[in-house]
Amino acid sequence: MRFSTAILFRVLALLATTSAILLTTAYLGSEKALQHEIIQAYERDQRGLNRLLEAQFNNIQQISQEVTKSQELRQGLSANDAPRIAQVIDNLLAGTSGQYIDALVVEDKDGPSIVSTNVSLLDIQLPLKQISQRHSPLGTWTSMNTEGDDKLYSLLHLTLPVIDGQFGEVIGKLHTFVLLNDNYWIINQLQSLFGSHAISLSYGANILAGLESEQRQLHNLRAPAAILKGVLNTGNSILREHDLRIGISNNYSVRTLLPNSTYLALRDAYITNLFGAALLVVILGIVTMLDIRHLTRRSLLHLTRYAEQVPENGSPQPFSGGRFHEFIRVGNAIETMLVRIRDRDKHLSSIIDNSPDLIFIKDLEHNYQLVNKRFAEVLSTTPEQLIGNQDQGILTDDLMVQAFEADQQVLHSHRPIQYEMDIETNNGLSTFLVSKFPIIDDQDKPFSIGGIATDITNIKQAENQLQLAQQVFAETAEAIIVLDDKQNVLSSNRAFFEMSGINEHDITTAIHSFLAAHPEILQQLKHAPRWQGEGTLECFNGSALPVLVSVTHLPSEDGENRCVILFSDITELKAAEQRLERLAQYDSLTGLPNRSLFNQRLKKALNSDSQLITAVMFIDLDRFKNINDTYGHSVGDELLHQVADRLRSCVQAKDTVSRLGGDEFTVILRKIHNRNQVKQIAQRILAALSEPYELDSIRCFSSASIGVVLVTKDSEDVDTLTHNADQAMYQAKEAGRNVIQFFDEAQSARDQRRHHLEEDLRKALDNNELFIQYQPRFDIEGQEVLGAEALLRWRHPELGLVPPDEFIPIAEASNLIIEIGRFVLCNACQQAAAWNADGYQIPVSVNLSPRQLCSHDLVRDIKAALNHAILPAHLLELEITETHVIENIDQVLPVLNRIRAMDVKLSLDDFGTGYSSLMYLKKLPVATVKIDRSFIKDIPGDTDDETLVQAIISMSHSLRLRVVAEGVETEEQQDFLRGLDCDELQGFLLGRPDSVEQLKVLADSLTLATYCEID
Repeated sequence: MRFSTAILFRVLALLATTSAILLTTAYLGSEKALQHEIIQAYERDQRGLNRLLEAQFNNIQQISQEVTKSQELRQGLSANDAPRIAQVIDNLLAGTSGQYIDALVVEDKDGPSIVSTNVSLLDIQLPLKQISQRHSPLGTWTSMNTEGDDKLYSLLHLTLPVIDGQFGEVIGKLHTFVLLNDNYWIINQLQSLFGSHAISLSYGANILAGLESEQRQLHNLRAPAAILKGVLNTGNSILREHDLRIGISNNYSVRTLLPNSTYLALRDAYITNLFGAALLVVILGIVTMLDIRHLTRRSLLHLTRYAEQVPENGSPQPFSGGRFHEFIRVGNAIETMLVRIRDRDKHLSSIIDNSPDLIFIKDLEHNYQLVNKRFAEVLSTTPEQLIGNQDQGILTDDLMVQAFEADQQVLHSHRPIQYEMDIETNNGLSTFLVSKFPIIDDQDKPFSIGGIATDITNIKQAENQLQLAQQVFAETAEAIIVLDDKQNVLSSNRAFFEMSGINEHDITTAIHSFLAAHPEILQQLKHAPRWQGEGTLECFNGSALPVLVSVTHLPSEDGENRCVILFSDITELKAAEQRLERLAQYDSLTGLPNRSLFNQRLKKALNSDSQLITAVMFIDLDRFKNINDTYGHSVGDELLHQVADRLRSCVQAKDTVSRLGGDEFTVILRKIHNRNQVKQIAQRILAALSEPYELDSIRCFSSASIGVVLVTKDSEDVDTLTHNADQAMYQAKEAGRNVIQFFDEAQSARDQRRHHLEEDLRKALDNNELFIQYQPRFDIEGQEVLGAEALLRWRHPELGLVPPDEFIPIAEASNLIIEIGRFVLCNACQQAAAWNADGYQIPVSVNLSPRQLCSHDLVRDIKAALNHAILPAHLLELEITETHVIENIDQVLPVLNRIRAMDVKLSLDDFGTGYSSLMYLKKLPVATVKIDRSFIKDIPGDTDDETLVQAIISMSHSLRLRVVAEGVETEEQQDFLRGLDCDELQGFLLGRPDSVEQLKVLADSLTLATYCEID
């Protein structure tokens, strides 16, 4: 029930009672006029009419409301069960409660309407479904007029909602109809109320129902068109017209015809009840006011308690328990308001807590009332620890003073302020822009201090970088120009004016002139975002400045095209390029063209159409190394400088003299008629280079070896010609030096063979093409084998046996000799160990190459070979070459001493072919000296060789060294050597190089030991 409805009923009842009392008082005071009494009676009857019909229709409405609350009706509507709904309605109409109802229409929101009529409408067909669909307010009676059978029918209509008790939603409507036409119970009750002779119920000019005790009485009722004040005296009768209105229905007219004899009875009745009516008014007024006060206080108290019990955190409880709709709406409105406030608080809290800025609020005592999570994180604490505390212990002293002064300034000025604050955070020192502002109450007084601190560390860094960029732009040594899309200058730095001398007013013109002189810049920028190249900038004084130009498009968000031009002065760079170009093409010592320029000019000569001859000379100085080592590099450099001058003097200007490096020079002779002319120039060069050199206070002599190649149209490329000339020069060296040697094709073929052999030799080890033969070494009598020498052999798969004197030099010239020497050393040790295991005490010797002696791995290789073969060190002897050892004695001597310390024997091979110095021989830790076969082959008979051999043997014995004579092939040689007390001999006379088996046979027969060597 609505609160307003309850108040309304009470007020209406009070007013109705008060009105009746006042009217009665008026009637008692109007005794003078019968009309006054009649009117009073009329008004009384009108009230009776209103009460009667109101009571009846309220009863009908109550019955209808009970129907709407019927569980069966709700279930029928929910299930859309039409029969069930019709059964409920029919039961109602058939019962006593439904006798005053003419028709009921149940409107289902999801289905068709159901119509049920009483017997009063049995013969009347009315469009009740259509009438039900007309709009009418809920819960109040309204009028409905309709045509049927050429007659106007008036109905009173009541619409009530059917509400689902579980979900509270409207599931249908109940329409209650009361037909006013010929309605027996209405007319009957009116007749009973008024006690009239005749009575009619009409709407406008249409009589809807009526009763008359005599004929023509209804006609008399209709006769007056209007009855003023509702009462019309007609002599013996009183014609009255009452208004009938139910709810908000139309006004209907009830006319009655009464006898005019009730005035005194009515007056007596009113006088008798006057006192009771007054007392009733007072009592009813007091009771009504108390009731209203009680209802209002209870409802407001419930609302107050609900509002007071709202929690500080979380959502409020739903409002419930309200008695009246108005207060329920107020409670729901309060609940909605609280939810909205809570949602706004959540939104605000979410914004504050998730804001990247530092947000806080302080009270007037500088205590924190609110801080967000970011603020606590920066200060390495929590919001709970900050709330209620001040800055002490949170900020440093300096920051605390700064914050306090800012708070005071905000409170005194009532204005927001900003300042920067540096705070040490977990990420280092950060800069914050702090904004503080007063929070004002309704009296314009601050009651709190709000603050927001934004981390501007990156912004500060960006500003610093921007300032640095501006400073770099202004102070950089390179000239910088920024242009718009029309090539107008937008910006320039000081370096441009200093570089060009152009003033600021002429800079755009100067740039336009520069771009016009270099159209390739703008052309290239159409296809690429940047361009770089060299150019010439015209300066203010008219000079042309060489510059390196870099042009780059600048990206722009506004869609405008801009570009930046960077000018770098490359005057010194150009000069340096010229110097570098000369350094790149000319020898810095002699000023002659170097190898690069030599190749360019030779290539140009090869491409020439001249029918004359071009010759290439390759010149190498003889014994230059000795001069350089003896007198120093400065003297050597001076010698090279004089050589260059002499070479220039021997050729013409059209010819090219160049220095390839070291003491190697080349000469290109152009337009030569014949070979003899080349030879004459070469001889002139040899003669010039053989002249003494005056080098400060030193006078030196040198010569040269010259290789010559003639260039024809069918000649090879530059590298081949240079190589051929080089090969010819080496042939001149081999021919005795200070010689001119023209390139020989046969020699080239030999070189080709040498090259192929070197390539095949690299594969020989992997293909097991190398093997060892052993040559025995005898005592001087030839009766005992004292050792054997292992000679390396190569069986080529195509060439057969390759002579050692052919492939050994190839191996020496390359680095292959290291690996081959390691192979021979390991195999010789294993063979000596095998002989030793079989009972043959045959020492083995291995000849070390010069490269092996210079190898850092030599000692390690010797130890590895001995350990792997399990060979005693005294059964291994290593032979070294005299020439190489003497030339590198300081480098080799420590290595030899380490080898000798291992108990490995050393012997000096080919003695006599080199320096043969007693001083050097004393230094070497050798036990044996081997006389080269070249001194043995002509003895006896050659007096010089006899004397030399005798001297070697004598000198060696004086140093307690054993002597071995190599290449002994005749008995005369054996006898001669025996006479000189030579210790051992080796040669074809007693034993050739052979297999291991033959050596064992020989050892069995002579009981000898053996040595191994690489030849």
